[in-house]
This record gives sequence, C-alpha cells and structure tokens, in this order.
Amino acid sequence: MGNFKSILFGTVAALVMIQPAFAEPAPSETPAQTAPASAQSEATPQTQATPEATSPPDAVAPAAAADDPVLGVARSKLAAAKASDEEREKMDQTALTEFYAARHGDGLWVTASGLKPETKALITEIENANAYGLDASAFKLPMLENGALTATDTDTLADAEIQYSTAALQYARFARGGRIPDPAEMLTTEFDRRPQWIDPATVIKALADSHEPDAYLRSLHPQQPQFEKLRQLYVTMLPADGNLAKLSPAAKRLRANMEMWRWMWPDMGDFYVLNNIPEFMQYVYKDGEIIRSAKIVAGEVDKKSTIFSRPLKYVVLRPAWRVPESIMVNELWPSLIRGGGLMRQYGLQLQTKDGRRVDWRQYDWSSTDIRNFIVLQPPGPKSVLGRVKFSFPSQHTIFMHDTPDKWMFRPAQRTLSHGCLRVQNPMQLAEMVLKEDKGWDAAKIAELDRSGPLNNEVPISKEIPIHLVYFTAWVTDDGKLKTFNDVYGHEKRVTLALDGQWSKIKKGRNHLAPVEPSFNPGAVASKSRGRDSATRRSAQSNATLGDIIGSAFGL
Repeated sequence: MGNFKSILFGTVAALVMIQPAFAEPAPSETPAQTAPASAQSEATPQTQATPEATSPPDAVAPAAAADDPVLGVARSKLAAAKASDEEREKMDQTALTEFYAARHGDGLWVTASGLKPETKALITEIENANAYGLDASAFKLPMLENGALTATDTDTLADAEIQYSTAALQYARFARGGRIPDPAEMLTTEFDRRPQWIDPATVIKALADSHEPDAYLRSLHPQQPQFEKLRQLYVTMLPADGNLAKLSPAAKRLRANMEMWRWMWPDMGDFYVLNNIPEFMQYVYKDGEIIRSAKIVAGEVDKKSTIFSRPLKYVVLRPAWRVPESIMVNELWPSLIRGGGLMRQYGLQLQTKDGRRVDWRQYDWSSTDIRNFIVLQPPGPKSVLGRVKFSFPSQHTIFMHDTPDKWMFRPAQRTLSHGCLRVQNPMQLAEMVLKEDKGWDAAKIAELDRSGPLNNEVPISKEIPIHLVYFTAWVTDDGKLKTFNDVYGHEKRVTLALDGQWSKIKKGRNHLAPVEPSFNPGAVASKSRGRDSATRRSAQSNATLGDIIGSAFGL
C-alpha cells in the first residue's frame, strides 16, 4: 500500500510539472501582436536555452487541394489527342495541352458542379459571331438545356471544357483573319496580306486571366474605326433567321471588306499613306485625320497593282528609272528586234549586270537575251517617273511616282499603268513626308527639285507606312456607304472563299514567277524589220496610240 501511494504521488507530481506545456496561449497573445522570430531572439536571447521557452515547431503545410476531376480528365484527353493535320489547329492543340498540363484547381469553363459564371458570357459572344462578319455555326459548342449542360458525368464535362477552349481559340483565329490563312496562296499572289495572328498560348492565358471573356474576344476584331462602321451596317443586313446562306450581295460585299480589314496592320501608323486601288484615290493620315487626298493611277487589269504594306524607305528627287524585267522582256525586247524605237524615244540606256554602260545597237537582239542586261532611263524631261519617286521596297517592285502624262488622272477608272502608282501633285506629298521626317520646308525641297543631285535618294528615318489597300466599300463619317467597282476581282475571290466555294476562285497569273518572253525572237525579227520606226512615227501623229505607248512604260 505504501508503494502504491508513492507511485501515485510521483505520477501526480509529474503531471503537475508538465501541465503548462499543454496550456492555451493567453488571450493577449494574438498573431497580430506576436513579433517576428528574429525580433524575439534579439529581445530575449536567454529564452533559447530553456526548452519550455522555445517556439513551437513549424506547422506542417496543408496538403494541396485536389484538382477538380473535370480538369484532370480534360488534361489527360488533351495529352492523348491525335494531332490535327491543319497547322493552325495543331498550334491550338499544343497551346491547350501545355496550358492544362500546368493548370491546377479547376478548369476555365466547367467543373464537376457544372458551368462556371464566365462560361455563359463566352457562349453568348461566340453565338453572336454573325454580327462580326463570322459564321456562328462554324464553332462547335456543347449542347445546353435551360442554360445547363445536358450531361453531368466527368468524361462528358471534360469534353465540354475542351470544346469551349477550342472554340475560343478558333474564334480568336477567325477574328484575326484566319479563315483565309494565306491570301497570297489561296486567292492570288497579287494580294500580299496575312492574318494578324496572335499566339494561341497568349490567347488562352488572357482568357484565363480575364473575368470578361466576351469583351476579350471582341477586342480581337480589327479596332480601326472603318471596320466598326462596316460592321454596324452589316448587322442591319443579316437575315432574321441567322441563315448566312441568305446573305444579299450587298451584305456579302460588306463582309468581304470587313475580312480584308482583318489582314491590315493593327497599328497603321501615326503618319501613313493609304492608296485605295478600287477608288483610285490616295489619302495621307496624321493622328487619325486625313491631311491630303489626291487621285492615283493604278495597274492595268492584267498588270495589277499588288495589295500590300511596307514602310517608306526613300524619297527620290530627280529620279532615274530602272526598267522592270517584265517591261524589258515583253515591251523592249520586241522593239529592239525591230530596230530599237522605244530605246530612242525614251532615251533609255543599256548596262551590263556589273553596271558597265554599253551600246544597245551593237547586239543582234534576235539571238541576244535582254535579261542579261539592265535598262535605265536617266533623269530628265522624258522620264516616266517625273520629278519624284517614293520607294518602299518589296518583292513586288512597285512604288509611287510622278508622271509627265497628266491626262491619266482624267478617267474615272484609272487602271492604266504596269502596276506602280502614278500620283497626282506628288511634290505636295514629298513636302509633307519630308517635313514629317526631316523638318524640311517647301523651299528646301523646291531647291533640291530644281538643282539638287540627280537621282537624289533621301532616306526616311521615321516609320511611315505605305498601304496599298483594296476596299470596295467605305462608310463615311456621316454614315453614308460609298462603293467602288471590283476592278481586279479581289472582292469576288474573298467572297467565294468565305462561302466555301474555293474551286471557283480564279487566282490568275503568278506575278512573281520568272518572266518569260511571250514571243519567238527569231520570228519577230523576220516579220518586223523596220516596223518599229513606222510605229513610232504613227504614234507621234496619233495621240491615242502615243498614250498607249507611253502607258507601256507607266509603272
């Protein structure tokens, strides 16, 4: 009994000694009042020697929340999916696979509980695609019943998550012009535009970061004011039942022009030149306002002015002209075989490829290939370039320039050149550009024009884009619609593509292909001895024929 009492007493004493270790902290010891560990050790270093005074051990980090099962299944499905054969769709797949592999928690649009709130805004915007010139039926979305998914099993919900993300990326591609991924290849080489792609990884991240996916999708459409003006008019022409097969020709014209805006540079420049080929007009914009408008002459229907944009690199005063190979082969070569009348008439000079000037009269052109030479026209009163040239280099060898043939600005349809643009009152344009870039005044430019160096290439240091565009519909500031003839057939090509009638598109010639003669040099030589001189005399006495010959050198 005595031993039992001793054991009991010892046990009670031990419990009393260790009881403070289990006591709750005092009410005053709130987290907001607890000093950082480093401050505590500096203030009371002696407490570190006493076990009772040490800080409690670090709490074990809570386990990461498990991923929503829909996300996990969607991730697995994407990883196992067969890659698309279409390049852009494959890029979308890759972006989604990588995005979902790195994402944790839940998906963007669907959880085990159903649709997330943002999903309904996404659905509404995609279903409204017709109002933006797209086709809502092109986007595959899950079936809903009373605003909810009809199936609730995890596998089907994961499919829905993937479908929403896939549709969103497809919408982004189409909003940027991706329905026709390569206009130069799929429509014609003379339409050198590209969709303004946004990397799909950027798109899906932006959607994940946004609480307004509908607003983000709308922001992907062209933000130029003209697109929105066309769109607002287009909406009034949509069939009431949403069946785009019933679109009127007028509505299809607006839709085609909206599509062409999707291929324009998002930033067209603070100061830029816009040449609208179907209108045969040039506009200079500064800070969004037109500061100059002038007539232009564009390429003939079979020698089209290519549609493209490039930055201006040089303003050339008192320019020389290097004759393009197409004109050398098909215009000058036959003339040389017949005696060289055009060489004399326009004061043209022949050079070897290394720049050595030679006499064109010493060659037998029935057996000599003009493509082995360079043909130049020096500056002067006969120059087809006039007093100034605006150079924005590209593979298309097209530029803007003056012309001595002022009559060309009189006709309503001015498809009269070999592709380059003849500009009305070009010295005014030169003054505006050089004032913007160099700060030069009109007097300095007039002096250089009068007595400056020949072929004076003035480099442009600022970004001044030159846009050759093809808009057959334009809404004015007061809401009136102006339309222009589809002189090159580009509007028709775009419309056929959007209607899915690809086989009906006539692409025309590849203007970038090597130039081949359309004649037999020997046959021309045998039939046409001395004929070139007679043609030249006839041209001098017949203004119409003279204009035609002049047009042969109109760039």
